[in-house]
Amino acid sequence: MSNEPVDCEQLDISSLLAMLGEIPDPRKAKGAIYSLRYILSTSLVSTMTGAKRLSEIGRWAARIPQPLLARLGAPYDHFLGRYRVPSEKTIRRVLQVIDVAALDARIGCWLFAQTTWENGEHITIAVDGKVMRGAWVDEKTQVKLLAAMIHGRGLVIGQIRIPDDTNEITQVENLLDQLPEMPGHPTVTLDAAHTQDDTAKDIVKHGMDYVMTVKGNRPTLKRQTFERVLPLLQEPAHHEVQERGHGRIKNWQTWTTKADGIEFPHVNKAAIIRRDEFDLTGVRLTREYALALTSATGTHATASYFHSHVRGQWGIENEIHYIRDTAWREDDDPIYTGNTNQAFASLRNLTIGILRLNGRRKIKETLEDVAADRHAALDLLVTACSGSKR
Repeated sequence: MSNEPVDCEQLDISSLLAMLGEIPDPRKAKGAIYSLRYILSTSLVSTMTGAKRLSEIGRWAARIPQPLLARLGAPYDHFLGRYRVPSEKTIRRVLQVIDVAALDARIGCWLFAQTTWENGEHITIAVDGKVMRGAWVDEKTQVKLLAAMIHGRGLVIGQIRIPDDTNEITQVENLLDQLPEMPGHPTVTLDAAHTQDDTAKDIVKHGMDYVMTVKGNRPTLKRQTFERVLPLLQEPAHHEVQERGHGRIKNWQTWTTKADGIEFPHVNKAAIIRRDEFDLTGVRLTREYALALTSATGTHATASYFHSHVRGQWGIENEIHYIRDTAWREDDDPIYTGNTNQAFASLRNLTIGILRLNGRRKIKETLEDVAADRHAALDLLVTACSGSKR
């Protein structure tokens, strides 16, 4: 732990604290020693050290430097001559009953507000579900979440709990309702499980376009799409990308055409993507095909558009789910404590977003840096809205 003094007043984290202060406090005001904003901010800093469990959150919170506690809004204990820290028991009780829907909505809107966009830049959102394998409602039911992430930015701007009696396919509209207002005409990408008529209608109704892949769960739609794009394979690819790495050469070729004869809501164009993988001598190892549909119109719905959007859908798995599983071991330990599981996921999404807004792509290594020097957390909490963003 560093003993270097920190001039906390010169680092403005008011935007973050204001956002946390907007979340409704489920507790009775009488007898509450700590504000909800302070409990959440100390829990966030502890999460930024890589703390995985409630016991670790409590221990790391107790180690936060006094200047940082003061900046987070800690009450001062005149008898002890120091700022007070919430105990693990206090944090546990709050996270059990916190309004996680409000927490996720505020976090998503705040992270989106911190993002800067180039003039005319197109926004694309990946939607995907995750089963929290270590989080249980009871002995037979696991917690399931559905999240939305900005392609290329790795920022989760929406997350909802999937009711125990249904699945993620039914919850896309509820997730879209939670998303912040976005400029332009964003695109939503989803995997083949979400290639449903109602989902397509919901996305377009929200003023967005979709890019969906088509697989065997929709056999008639798959046949119609395949028959439409099959003749394209006799032509040169409309778009081609080759990448080399990890002892392999990967080549993507994409063809696209109007979606005539394909019966699907608001569909405008169809595409087929061929992915070949070779060893370094040029011997082909695998070949795969993907079929995709989009509601996008105009000149931007090109083969390049299909390629980037279909590949980008995997980003939410690699940039969010995988990170939470490896950096915080999210799937390891079962927890039976009210809303705590989703609150943990929310704080981890917020942590990942804050680190990425600071240009940190190596999440686990940054968590280790903060654990070694808690003073480093304050500099990371500075945001663009404060005017102090680097």
